[in-house]
Amino acid sequence: MIAPPYLRMLTDEEVRRVYQASLQILAQTGMTVEHERARLMLEAAGAQVDHDAQMVRFPPELVEEKLKLVPRVTPYHGRTPDFDFALTLDGDIYGRVAGGATGYIDLHTGKHRRARLADWREFATLVDALPNVNVVATLHCGDVSLKTADIHSLHVLLTSQRKNIVHNAFSAQNLRIMFDMLATVFGSREAVAERPQMHVMLSPISPLYLNADDTEQLLMACEFGLPTDIPIMPTAGTTGPITLAGTLALANAEFLGTMTLAQTARPGHIMPFFVDPVVADMKTGNPLFAAPEIGILVAAISQLGREVYAMPPEGIGLDSDGFTVEQAVFQKCQNTVFQALAGGKLIIGAGLVEASMALDPVQLVIDDEILSIARRWTRGMRVDDETLAVDVIHRVGPRGHFLMEEHTLKLVRSGELIDTKIFDRDRRDVWEMKGSKSPAQKAHEKALSILEKHQVPPLPDAVLRELDRIVRAADAQHD
Repeated sequence: MIAPPYLRMLTDEEVRRVYQASLQILAQTGMTVEHERARLMLEAAGAQVDHDAQMVRFPPELVEEKLKLVPRVTPYHGRTPDFDFALTLDGDIYGRVAGGATGYIDLHTGKHRRARLADWREFATLVDALPNVNVVATLHCGDVSLKTADIHSLHVLLTSQRKNIVHNAFSAQNLRIMFDMLATVFGSREAVAERPQMHVMLSPISPLYLNADDTEQLLMACEFGLPTDIPIMPTAGTTGPITLAGTLALANAEFLGTMTLAQTARPGHIMPFFVDPVVADMKTGNPLFAAPEIGILVAAISQLGREVYAMPPEGIGLDSDGFTVEQAVFQKCQNTVFQALAGGKLIIGAGLVEASMALDPVQLVIDDEILSIARRWTRGMRVDDETLAVDVIHRVGPRGHFLMEEHTLKLVRSGELIDTKIFDRDRRDVWEMKGSKSPAQKAHEKALSILEKHQVPPLPDAVLRELDRIVRAADAQHD
């Protein structure tokens, strides 16, 4: 795939200044790292450590030394190899469900309610069937213990779908249980590390704070060979500066500091460039995931990852605020176009609504189509003898048509023009004859059809029994 020219939000000088500001933040201010073993590792690597204050300052040369170790290709594995893909700098784009939601929009009533495990199985089945949603994350369900809801969520994902999983654990103790679950599915710890279906999601707390448990999870992920997708999420105006440039510099510093620890613990550890700042509603302090400024941030982040680190960027794009389908579709498209055209490679937020607080199966189907459109954008326009079609135009001549040309049939089949199923293309009379259905109605019907027909191949019975046993033991341990 030959990448088209990318959208550039920043000049060369502005990119350089953001990067240098991030290095200055790490060297001058540093990060609080609560975890003693992590501080000792960083100190041995050359960081300046104040153990009493739990403060680590990172010399620029240490950061840049460790940055060279990060793989520039990020692999994502499914249960089976046909669901594998890799993020590359000029490769295709992919879609991901965001993690952390607690609510669910009921497929049958359209009403918001607390999410349940049955909802998560339903949603995971849809993810398994939709071709443009490639990674699924976490839904925190309310009908199980709050202490083990993360374990139950992973249980559903391992048994109800086959794609890659980016999952956050409530604690290092629970992450160890999750690793046992993965080893049960794949047969051994070595097999998990070779083709990890799960990436560990954890995050510094902005500004510049790594707590003890999240740091322990990072070190465990390095030990187990599980890649880490670390969303760096300061909020401009509250946990980050009010300015977009300041929030970007802070977020980038938090990525670089966390990266330095990971590469010190495990040189070559897989971790994508995942910088995900949002902005605050300054009237309420609420984070906004689809404010107009998010597109600017998304494009600048993609440019930074591409031009400074040569790493395929990922981040929010399909997030939305508010409560209507109309607003969600506009905001998701608004951010997706910035991310796709600026070179982002994993667009996060499929199915997400209500400022990251709920998942909606109908919106998931709509987002799958938005992702298919975004993929077409990034293929751009191929310009060569075949596509310029000078000989074809000469053969058809004035007042002819191209419908019966072999050239037309060949290029239609190759995807020069894509079709859409959810967004309508009919004339009004045909649309009315078909029932005057909105995109949301079409997506609802498609979701119901998938759930009626789609079958996810089950894991072996012995594996299912062992997973059930592990989950029951985790619940009993927390009782």
